[in-house]
Amino acid sequence: MSNTGVRAILTKAAAACCAFASATSFAGAGERPRSRYPNELQGFRFYSKYLAPLQPGQSGEDAVRRVLGDMAAVKRSGWRITPTYTTKSGPAYNSTLGSLHEIIVRPGGVIPMGAVKFSAEFRHCHSFLTEINISFDIYRDRFGLEYWLHKEDSKWGKKGDLYWTVYGERRPPDLPNTICG
Repeated sequence: MSNTGVRAILTKAAAACCAFASATSFAGAGERPRSRYPNELQGFRFYSKYLAPLQPGQSGEDAVRRVLGDMAAVKRSGWRITPTYTTKSGPAYNSTLGSLHEIIVRPGGVIPMGAVKFSAEFRHCHSFLTEINISFDIYRDRFGLEYWLHKEDSKWGKKGDLYWTVYGERRPPDLPNTICG
C-alpha cells in the first residue's frame, strides 16, 4: 500500500475517532443536570428555576442577594420565596443573623394536592403550627425537600391543599407517620 493510501486510511480513522469523541462528550449535554433536590414534583421544580445554586446551611447573604435579588421575601410567577437564616438561637427571618437556613416557597393561590401520591423517597410526618393553629401532613425526603399539606380544613385552606414547600439541608429521613422534628 502506498504512503498516500496509508495516509488516507489514517486520516479517515482520525476523523472517525474525533467524531466519536465529540458525539460522546455531547451526549449528555442536553440532559438536565442532577438537581440538589432530585425529588421535586413535576410542576413544582423551583430549585433550578429560582433558587440554584443556593445551599441551606452553607450559602451566605451575598449568595442569597445574588440569586433572589433581595435578602427578604420575593415574588416569582405567583409564588412567594422566603429565605430564613440560622442564628445562635435557631432559625429566623432576619438576614443579618447568619447563613441561609431554608427557603420557603408559598403559593399565591390554592393548590389542591390531596390526590398526589408521594414516592417512597418521601417520609410522612405531622406538624402543628401554634401561631396559626393549623395541623399539617408533611412529606419530606433526605435531600431536605418538604411539602406541607393542610391536614384538615381551616380558614387557611382545605385538607390536602399545599401550604408551602421548604428547601432545607440534607437530613436523615423521619420514620413514617411521626411528629416532624
